[in-house]
Amino acid sequence: MMMVRYGLLALFSLVLLACGHGFEGTYTSTAGSSNEFLNEFAGMAAGETIVIGDDFIESRGERTVFDAIFLRESGGERYLVFESDGEEEAWRVVDDHTLRKGGDFINLTLTRVEE
Repeated sequence: MMMVRYGLLALFSLVLLACGHGFEGTYTSTAGSSNEFLNEFAGMAAGETIVIGDDFIESRGERTVFDAIFLRESGGERYLVFESDGEEEAWRVVDDHTLRKGGDFINLTLTRVEE
């Protein structure tokens, strides 16, 4: 009976590992700020194409590989977390096609253009 339990637990773990984080795809970036002066500079970061994969991000021909990319819920909000070498960076999930980093002062928004 214990072997069956361990087998089912191992199978369930493999199924979870095979599932992606759900945000794989190609995104375009837009930047903004509540400050007019900074909004002009933020606009320079707009229009960049970014690809998010299972465990990497590609931008301007460079690939950054992460130990893990996963979803986390905190305080009623969802975050896409990029973990590498024990450090994390979290992007707030606005909806199923939009991620945002930063606050009102200056922020970067990624909008999915294709899955």
